[in-house]
Amino acid sequence: MGAHGRESYTVLVLGPVVGAGDLAGLCALVDEAARGTPDGDLLVVLCDVSALTRTDLATLDVLGRLRLHAVRAGGTLRLWRAGPRLRLLLELTGLRAVLPSHPDGSADELGGLVAQQHGRQPEQREQPLGVEEVVDPGDPPG
Repeated sequence: MGAHGRESYTVLVLGPVVGAGDLAGLCALVDEAARGTPDGDLLVVLCDVSALTRTDLATLDVLGRLRLHAVRAGGTLRLWRAGPRLRLLLELTGLRAVLPSHPDGSADELGGLVAQQHGRQPEQREQPLGVEEVVDPGDPPG
């Protein structure tokens, strides 16, 4: 919550497909929620993404731009009920911290994707085989 006294929530239900054409309408809903947020409260836009059937980079683009709009409106954005495919895409693109999940509900945290790769060993550095350095007699010493 930080410097704000309380959090004031608004829920946007997204899906089944979100594209660039939906952004203006979603931003208008955020603006409307920001106007209705009491002074001193932090607007928290919860995006219920459980109904998304297509999660791709275009979806992440819309979510990222919507988050930016929420921040500019004086609030924040959190994903709610994100499915495993969206969570994996967020992890792979490095956007998990930018588009965080809400801490309750079924906003399941990945719990460290790399740590869950059982049975893998880190690669050992090996010397390249069959590589020999050839000295050209015309090269300057040094």
